[in-house]
Amino acid sequence: MTTAFAPGRVTLVGEHVDYADGVVVCMAVHLGITVTLRPSRDGGADGGDLPRATLLALRRRAGVELPPLDVDVEATLPRSAGLSSSAALCGAVAVAALRMARVTLPAAELAATMLHAERDIAGVPCGPLDQRAVVHAPAGGVLVLDCRDDGIGRAPWLDGHVLVACHTGDTHDVGGDGYRARREQAEQARLALGVTSFRDAPAAAVESLHDDLLRRRARHIVSETRRAIACAAALRRGDAGAVGELMSASHASLRDDCEVSTAALDAVVAAAVRCEGCLGARLCGAGFGGTAVALVEEGRAEACIDAMQGALPLDARGRGAWVLRPSPGLHVLCPDVVR
Repeated sequence: MTTAFAPGRVTLVGEHVDYADGVVVCMAVHLGITVTLRPSRDGGADGGDLPRATLLALRRRAGVELPPLDVDVEATLPRSAGLSSSAALCGAVAVAALRMARVTLPAAELAATMLHAERDIAGVPCGPLDQRAVVHAPAGGVLVLDCRDDGIGRAPWLDGHVLVACHTGDTHDVGGDGYRARREQAEQARLALGVTSFRDAPAAAVESLHDDLLRRRARHIVSETRRAIACAAALRRGDAGAVGELMSASHASLRDDCEVSTAALDAVVAAAVRCEGCLGARLCGAGFGGTAVALVEEGRAEACIDAMQGALPLDARGRGAWVLRPSPGLHVLCPDVVR
């Protein structure tokens, strides 16, 4: 029997750009998933689609051969909330399996294996953000991912501030039709711009696109990456006010240009930014439901959570609200198998 824990992930700025060569500022969080693997008593595997996909990916990419296993899962991280529960589950299964097999993997290969499991085997059309965040996040800080060249940077967290999160009650589904459509529209916009990467697209060229929908999708991708780069710089100089403003601008772009927000997410974000001590707020994850997050002075967190939950209909409250704190990624948490 082996056990492993993997953290979830929250994005500060940089949503819907990981599949378009963008930059993402994110951090792993203390909420996560614990998996226990044990040999099956009856010789048949017991688990879900993602655990099976992860074990298959490990066999294909790393040659890890294991007997049929039973998989037990315990979670403090909510499902379908936009906090990377799927990547956390894949990561916990992978680390537990590596421990059982007494095999080590480089951190980059572990993240690639998790992505192969979720995207190529389970069929979820995700980008590399979640897996890389769960694996590479630094202890006590923020991860800066450049999805064009796989670059990894880091920034310190903001002393005296926390992120608070509120689940809207709407289900988040990164594998849904809306997410797939945004990816397809991003590719159509790139082709219309005539560039190999959105990083090569000037803002003026984006605004000259004749198709209104493609213009807005491209505008979000190009401007969101600019915001993520600015957010990383603000974190490094300890400018919490600038980080909050960039988070709120990110939400406006996700709402208006990417069109992935919902009425509930907009209401919760608006309630948060009205709170004293809240510096900015945005939806988290792919959108179409899930969770809103806000950057708040530490002593104001509970009041902000109350306001966010109060913006929801009575029947949508109680799905969950949390104060999120940074967590190390798997390369720090599991040095016995991740190198």
